[in-house]
Amino acid sequence: MAPARLKSLAGCLLVLVTASLTSALEGEWLGNDFFERTRVRPELDWDWGRTWSSMSINNQPVTSILSTVLGTYKFTLPRLQLQRGLAYVGSATRLRRVVRQLMSRNPTKPTKIGVIGGSVSWGQGTRKRGEDDWFSVLSKWLLDAFPESNITTRNGCTPGVPASYMILCLELSVDPDVDLVFVEFTLNNGFEDSLAENTIVKDMERLTRRVLALPGQPAVVLMHVPTHHMASYPRGHPKNTKNEDWHPFHWTTEDAVGAMSQYYDVQALSLRTAMYDLAVRQEREGFLWEHAFVDHHPGNQGHKFMADLAVWMLQQTALGLLQLPYGQEDAEAAGAPLAGPMYPGNLPPNSSMCLLGDSFRSLVVSEASSGFDYVNEGTPEKPKPGYVATQPGSVLRFRIDTDRTALGAQPQDLVFVVFHYLRSYVHMGIAEFSCVSGCNCSSRRVDGHHAPHVSQLYMAPLEVSQSRQCEIQATVLPETSSGEHKFKVAGLVISESAGNKGIMVNLAQGAGDYGVREHNGDVVQITFTKEGRKGGHDTGRRQRR
Repeated sequence: MAPARLKSLAGCLLVLVTASLTSALEGEWLGNDFFERTRVRPELDWDWGRTWSSMSINNQPVTSILSTVLGTYKFTLPRLQLQRGLAYVGSATRLRRVVRQLMSRNPTKPTKIGVIGGSVSWGQGTRKRGEDDWFSVLSKWLLDAFPESNITTRNGCTPGVPASYMILCLELSVDPDVDLVFVEFTLNNGFEDSLAENTIVKDMERLTRRVLALPGQPAVVLMHVPTHHMASYPRGHPKNTKNEDWHPFHWTTEDAVGAMSQYYDVQALSLRTAMYDLAVRQEREGFLWEHAFVDHHPGNQGHKFMADLAVWMLQQTALGLLQLPYGQEDAEAAGAPLAGPMYPGNLPPNSSMCLLGDSFRSLVVSEASSGFDYVNEGTPEKPKPGYVATQPGSVLRFRIDTDRTALGAQPQDLVFVVFHYLRSYVHMGIAEFSCVSGCNCSSRRVDGHHAPHVSQLYMAPLEVSQSRQCEIQATVLPETSSGEHKFKVAGLVISESAGNKGIMVNLAQGAGDYGVREHNGDVVQITFTKEGRKGGHDTGRRQRR
C-alpha cells in the first residue's frame, strides 16, 4: 500500500480512539466558534421562481407537473456551481427508474433511499445531526417533493472507516431492496498517487459492485468531498497561521474513481468542483472554505451545499423524464447483468462478511455447543443480541469458510477472523477461542471484565488457516477476574482477503473495541418516513470512537 495512503488511512482511523465531538471539531481559521462561521446563510438562497412557467409538456405546464419537486427547495450554491458539481451523469438509467417511481401518482411499491460513508455523511461537524446533515436535509425534501410516494431514507454511515470496511458489512447499513444508494468515501479512503493500479479505485469498484448487485438493483450515486488539507489555504497564506499542509485541486482519488463511474454508469457529485471556483478563485463571501468546513468535515453550510447537489441532480432527472420519458431501452439497461469488473478479477465477496443476528446464528454448530443461549440484552429499538453463557465449561462452536484461494490467495496465507465479544465492569468471565477442526490458529484467551464503567463490544482477532470447513470454539474458563463467569459473543467479521492486510486488521490492532457503533447496537441509524424521524437522538453529546 502506498505510504501516502497509509498516512491518510491512519488519519481516518484516529476517529476510532476516544475523542469528544467538541475537541475533534475545533476550527482554526476564525476562532473556535465553528458553528457560527459555518452557519447556513439564507440570504444567499434562491429558487426556480417562474423559470419554468412558460414551458409545458403535453399542454401541461411544467410548474404544475413538478410543482412540489421544483417549488419546495431553496438552493444556496449558484446554478453554475451546481452544474459543475454534477461530475458524471451518463445515461442514468437506474436513477431515472427511481425518479420515475417517485413521480408516479400511484406508486406500486415503497421507495428506499440510503447513504453509506464515513463521518462526513454521518453528520459530524453539523450543529444538529438528523436535522442539518446533508442526507437529512435531502430526506426532508424528498418527503415534501414526492408527497404521494411511500419513501424511507436510511443513514447507514459509519465514522472512521474506508470503503474496504463497507465491502464486508454492507448489509448492516442498507436494506436489500434499497432503490438508491449514495456512497461517500473519498475522504476516508485517503490518497494513493497512482492511476493504473490504484487500490482505492479497486476498493470502490468492489463496493460499487456489491451495491449494484443487491436484490433491488439500486441506482448508485457517488458523493465526493474534498480530501484532507484541500479545503484550506496554502502555506504562506495569512489564514494558514500554523503553516499546515495544503493540497491542490487534483490531490484526490476522486478523478481516478471517475473512470469507474463511467464504466458502471453510476452518477457522481463533487463538492470540490462545485465550491472551488467560489472558494479559491473568486474568494466569494459565504462560499469560502472556512464558511463551509469545520476542519476536514463540512459544517452546516457545507452540508447544505451537498444537499443542493443531490436535490439538483434529482430535479434535473425529473425534468429529463418529462423531455425524454423512461422507455424500454432504459428498462433493459437498468436491469442488465453487471459487466465483468473493470479490473480483471476484482470481485467482491458475494455475501456479508459481517455476521450478526440470524446470519451469525446460522454458523453455530449446535451439536458441539452447550451452555450458551441466544438472547437480546437490548431493546426492540436498540437490539443487542448474542450468545451468552454464565457457567465455566460452556462451549460455543462456529463453522465458517476461510478459503480465499479463489480470490488469488496462496494456500499458506492466513485469514483474519474477528469475534465481537462484550466487555463490562461486572459479572464477566474469561473465554478461550481456539481452532478445533478443519483449520489451525493460535488460541486466544479473552477477558470480558474491565475496570471502566462502560459495557461495549470489543474485538478478539484470530489469524486462521484457510479452510472451507473451519470450526472455531469459544470455551468459558474457570478463571475469573470479576468473581463471575458471564461471557457474550455477539458476532464476527471474516476478512475479505488473506494475508496481513485489510481494514479489520487495522481496527483490531488499533483501538481494540468495536468502534462502529452503528453496527454493534449502541446507536440507532437515522431513518425518515412520513411518520417522522427515528434515530439520531443518542448521538448528540456522546463521545465518538
